[in-house]
Amino acid sequence: MGDDRQLVARISAELSASTGLTEVCAWLIESRHHPVRLEAGHLPALGRRSWLSVARPITAPRAVLCTLWLLDELERGSCLVAGKLRFVGHPTASDVRMSFDGRAIRTGHGDNAARQLLEVIVASIEKTAARTIRLTAAG
Repeated sequence: MGDDRQLVARISAELSASTGLTEVCAWLIESRHHPVRLEAGHLPALGRRSWLSVARPITAPRAVLCTLWLLDELERGSCLVAGKLRFVGHPTASDVRMSFDGRAIRTGHGDNAARQLLEVIVASIEKTAARTIRLTAAG
């Protein structure tokens, strides 16, 4: 038998988040310079410690697009997930529709991994926004 890690599956997911594109862009900028470390429990579908890395975002009036990589922490350079992350802002509300479309090592959990990834990203954006609000209020 071959190495199962070489097999890839297409994964995708969508969800809404109560955040704005301003917060999304702030998170992307911070994450670009400081990749997000994820424990195995953050993404049970993959069950590995990893680093979430994003590329420079492409922005439009109501949308943000960027490339995303999830790199295995233990096997340096081994990519667990890669794809595109899209944020589309609601025209009148502060909600954002997020979607991820990409490829992952075959896990048997497919789109669950993509959904878990989006949930982790939303939590990270909210954490960054809360930290920014505290710093702004203090200064």
